[in-house]
Amino acid sequence: MRRFQVIYVAGDTPYECGRQYGQQAQEKIRAGVEVYRDFFGKTSGQTWPEIKKYAASYLPLLEETMPLVVQEAQGIAEGAQIGMDELMVLNCRYEISKFPKPAECTTAVVLPEASAHGGTYLIKNWDYKQAVMDNIVILHIEQKDGTRILGLAEAGQMLREGFNSHGIGLCNNMIQSVRDSWGIGVPVTFLRRAVLACDDFEKARDMLLHAKRCVSNNMLLASGNGCAVDIEAYPNGANVLAPSGGILTHANHFVVHQYLDSRVGPKNRDLRLEELLRKRAGQIDVPYIMECMKDHEYYPESICAHNTSLPGREMIDFMTVASIIVDFKHQKAFICAGPPCEGEYQAYEL
Repeated sequence: MRRFQVIYVAGDTPYECGRQYGQQAQEKIRAGVEVYRDFFGKTSGQTWPEIKKYAASYLPLLEETMPLVVQEAQGIAEGAQIGMDELMVLNCRYEISKFPKPAECTTAVVLPEASAHGGTYLIKNWDYKQAVMDNIVILHIEQKDGTRILGLAEAGQMLREGFNSHGIGLCNNMIQSVRDSWGIGVPVTFLRRAVLACDDFEKARDMLLHAKRCVSNNMLLASGNGCAVDIEAYPNGANVLAPSGGILTHANHFVVHQYLDSRVGPKNRDLRLEELLRKRAGQIDVPYIMECMKDHEYYPESICAHNTSLPGREMIDFMTVASIIVDFKHQKAFICAGPPCEGEYQAYEL
């Protein structure tokens, strides 16, 4: 049974936390750099030095808006013994690879009124290229102020999704709008890391709403006290969605202001997950959510996604590379490496 490497870091400074992360995940971080060097070399029409220069161009804005996260990133690069520009490629891969981009990920939240035991659950199937599977890590961060964070990332990235000891959790999925551009904004990995350092739901929400961005991203924010909001963020704007009956689901298309959507193709995974969850509204628990995330209705555009396993398609074929269920009430995350129909969820304590 596959399991992801767990990276435990605790330090007096963001730089020290980053350095520990970089040292522990050095092999995976360096492997990830090579994955994207090869991928962008074949798909972007730009040279590797040009890609690194573009990724590094995000730094001045980041140093101005979130210097502590930049210090952590510098520590990761130092610990992994790679250049800061290479680390920025890992953290800007979403922005760099946005044009064009296939569907990624299905997310949901279940609030106390819809759950069996008064709990709040944040849910995601992460669909991405099979080549990154070996480089995914589980991060457990303890900051100097006592804040603990547990989440998933491609090794070297600041953070993708997870939750913290203040009861703030975040999942995301790709959306693509007609306003997306090759401009400069806050990379989504840096934004998520900053949000998961927050001790207040409103502060986290406002950070997501007002961050400068050049590409679109959907972010589902939840708290352990039963609050949740979904934010379809795009350059110079954002749509806000609220749960209905304690349930909210999202996938890879705009629900509000659909004219913004530049993607074509099936738009059924969020509706299918909502259908499954509403069947058990008021009785939803972790085992049932696990079964929902294994669903293959509408395959290959299903909640649980699979690749072709053909040689040479490791950076072409998409699959569910990880599945995560955050249980705020018990401060646990249940994580499955790979498609949940083939693997087993493991519990990780915050």
